[in-house]
Amino acid sequence: MNRIALLSLLFSLLTVFVACEDKSISLGFNTQNPTPENYELKSSLHVLLDVPKNVPVEMQQSMSAKVEVLVHSELLAAYDDGTGRFMLRVDSANYSSDNRSVEETDHIQRYLKTQLVQYKMGSDGEMSSVRFDEMVALPDVGDIDIRRIFLKVQPVLPSSPLAVGDTWERQQMLTDDNNKQSVVYKWFKLEEVFDRDGVKIAKLRMNVRYKQNSEDDAQIMESPDFVLGSGTILFDIAAGKVVEGELDIEGKVRVIEKKDGDTIPDLRVRQKITLRSVRE
Repeated sequence: MNRIALLSLLFSLLTVFVACEDKSISLGFNTQNPTPENYELKSSLHVLLDVPKNVPVEMQQSMSAKVEVLVHSELLAAYDDGTGRFMLRVDSANYSSDNRSVEETDHIQRYLKTQLVQYKMGSDGEMSSVRFDEMVALPDVGDIDIRRIFLKVQPVLPSSPLAVGDTWERQQMLTDDNNKQSVVYKWFKLEEVFDRDGVKIAKLRMNVRYKQNSEDDAQIMESPDFVLGSGTILFDIAAGKVVEGELDIEGKVRVIEKKDGDTIPDLRVRQKITLRSVRE
């Protein structure tokens, strides 16, 4: 190979290398100086008895509920280790259900408006000092915990740069109010990077799976199989924040009454969550 051909080859390889480098991006939450944000958070929940298919529709028992809240998020303190303490406050709420009385619905809406959560978060999105119950809302409990809904659509980001098509996995240890721990497995893929109104957005695919396992004085609730979820996240790369998210979740839950030892037939739970950043 003559010198000119060799130089041409080296130049071509260098061009390819630089092009590959330009395609890599780093994702991270802004935990030091983010602007306050308002989010519209919606959750629709449908619970039905898992009965044989030959059972008439009119005999199948089910419950549906919807919650829509406007939440305000802002940084309270930034720390030298790169983490920050944030506040999440519900400013307005609307709740509806097909098996709740007017009084129950009003009570739940008032409860939703009282919720204010503080949590610590790193640049990867990992949250700590957040207490919550389980990941699927109990069908017989009216009070909705916004913490559980918000955490479901919270992505966890890698520390290394990414290229389109890259995937990563994270395990999150979650502790409920009774100090009982469970593991949520999250899988992500960087599907694409695009510009929207001059803002560079990373589109992430997210899958989640976990097992329901909770207990109180009255009952035990568990899932025979993994509860599964899938959805997408739109992440503002420069601002370091989620701008949109959606997640569909489905799984079976079994409830055992401690007093009588009765086991309620399996409940099939379906939930759809959407999150959207809004400007005042």
